[in-house]
Amino acid sequence: MKKNIATVLALALVLACAAAAAELPEKESMGVLRMSKAFDIRYSTLPDDYTLSVYMQNDMTIIANIETPREDLPRMGLIIAFNDGWADTERLNDVSEEDLQAVRDSFTVEYGTPEFAMRETAYGTKLLTVMAPSGLDAYVYTIYKGHEIEIHLIPGPGQEKLTEADVDRVVAFLSDVDFVEVED
Repeated sequence: MKKNIATVLALALVLACAAAAAELPEKESMGVLRMSKAFDIRYSTLPDDYTLSVYMQNDMTIIANIETPREDLPRMGLIIAFNDGWADTERLNDVSEEDLQAVRDSFTVEYGTPEFAMRETAYGTKLLTVMAPSGLDAYVYTIYKGHEIEIHLIPGPGQEKLTEADVDRVVAFLSDVDFVEVED
C-alpha cells in the first residue's frame, strides 16, 4: 500500500513539473558568444514595457540597450564581455575577497565613494550592486563562465534619482537570463 501511494505521489510530482515547464514562455535569444565555449544568451519577457536592442555583437561581446517608453523608469545599458582574467571563473560566487575588492576599487576610482551591496539572483548567482553617491548612476555586475556581465542604469527623463526598486528590476531580469551552451 505504501509503495502504491509513493508511486502515485511521484507520478503526480513528475506530471506537475512537466505541466509547469510546458507553461514557461519561450525565451528569446539575445545573441551567441563564442570563446572557448559558445553560449546562446536567452531571456523571456522584460518587465515594464522594456525592450532589448543589441547595439553591437561579436564573438566575445554583446552591447545592448534596454529601454522603455515610460519616463518614470531608468534607462539601461548591458555589456556582456569575455575577460581572459576571469577565464577560469565560473561565477562571481567563486571570486576571492581580494579579487572582489579589486572590482570594487575599479568603481571607486570612477565614483569616489559609491555604495556597494551584494545581491543574488534566483539561481544563487552573486551580484555586486554599485550606487554612485549622486544616485545618478548604478551598476549591477557579475561574472559567468569568464564573461563579465554589467548593467548600467541612469535615471529616466521623469526621475530625479535611481531607487532600490530600479536595482531590484535588474536583479529580476538577470535572474531570468540563461546562458545555454551551443554545440559548434
